[in-house]
Amino acid sequence: MQNSPDYTRFLSEAAARRQPSAIREATQLFARSPPSTISFAAGNPNVALFPFKEATITLKDDTTIQLDSSDMSKALQYLPTPGQADLLEWLRKLQVHYHSPIDFKRYELCVTNGSMEGLSKAFELVLNTTESILVDSPCYSGSLDFLRGFGANIISINTDSNGMSAEYLNNILSNWPDLNTLPRVLYTIPNGSNPTGASMSLERKKDIYNIAQKYNLLIIEDDPYFFLQFEKLVPSFLSMDTDGRVIRLDSMSKVLSGGMRLGFFTAPIPLWQKLVYHQQVTSLHASSLSQMVALKLFEKWGLSGFHQHTEQISKFYENQKSLMVNAIKKHLNDMITFNEPTAGMFIWMKVNGIDDTRKLIYEKALEQEVLLLPGSAFFSDQSKTYPYVRVSYSVCTPEQIETGMARFGKVLREELHK
Repeated sequence: MQNSPDYTRFLSEAAARRQPSAIREATQLFARSPPSTISFAAGNPNVALFPFKEATITLKDDTTIQLDSSDMSKALQYLPTPGQADLLEWLRKLQVHYHSPIDFKRYELCVTNGSMEGLSKAFELVLNTTESILVDSPCYSGSLDFLRGFGANIISINTDSNGMSAEYLNNILSNWPDLNTLPRVLYTIPNGSNPTGASMSLERKKDIYNIAQKYNLLIIEDDPYFFLQFEKLVPSFLSMDTDGRVIRLDSMSKVLSGGMRLGFFTAPIPLWQKLVYHQQVTSLHASSLSQMVALKLFEKWGLSGFHQHTEQISKFYENQKSLMVNAIKKHLNDMITFNEPTAGMFIWMKVNGIDDTRKLIYEKALEQEVLLLPGSAFFSDQSKTYPYVRVSYSVCTPEQIETGMARFGKVLREELHK
């Protein structure tokens, strides 16, 4: 096992200055104290005054989970910032079950208001304004929007059907003009990438991790589509992290509910601590009610029930993908090129013979009552034009997929043959 990196190297100036919140630390202390402890420390509202007593939630199989008055008193009150203790224990079990980290004692977890909160805090943890970060190209537009607003120098790394190109990444770093400004952070969505649908093979991940070791990079592994892989689950960066140079972001949005706003990050303890300090003075903690509902669901299902649920989700999206692929081949044929994804919700298409798809999407396609996303949203350089389109197959019915692709095919034929 390698020695851990010097984590101070990765901290932004703001993160290095962060200190614990006295009030939040008191909440954490009280949560760990014996029931007989009398607290005059926290300014918690009295739960006896809340209008909610208990709740019953009916699941899709018509079974129920029950939040009794004791559960509700916890679900309606402030929590320690990292999250509800029993839920954190379940999430640790998930990480061990699916990722088997090499030395899990060096990591800690924190529940967030969706994985995007964890991601934005991870960016702020490691970046000062104008500093460089290595990202997939194309890249999730939400991340690009955050990084542009933050003032980061976005270094785009080309991708292919296996995700980020290790060869391109190595070329960028080996030819970097000034070692004093060499990027310290790499950000990637390794499975079912948004927007391309690309997934990294195990070999590609190993190559990327070796480069991270060579250049002492921190990897931010943003993996909301991990459970939407259609074939055998590919080991994560966390699973191969011998050094402690991975911050992993997980999401419950794709498998439980987007509206619950539940995600969590797994990070080496020195970085986790600074991330928690940041959350202490922003959102305080993720929704107590959402955490309690998730906990009750995990307690009901167990690991086997959760795994069965995620397998059903994966099969659904794989079927949706197949329907979309068939519709694309039928209606778009040689007008576009694309790679068939092995995970996620998206297909990335290059429109042959068109340099810029924005007008095509926002005017011509809308006139035919079909909405897609132009590829330009997913590139850091907004001064260029791009011939790409992102298609999502997650929520449309088979009939809508067929009709929508027929409409888009009509738009393309008219545009290409006018």
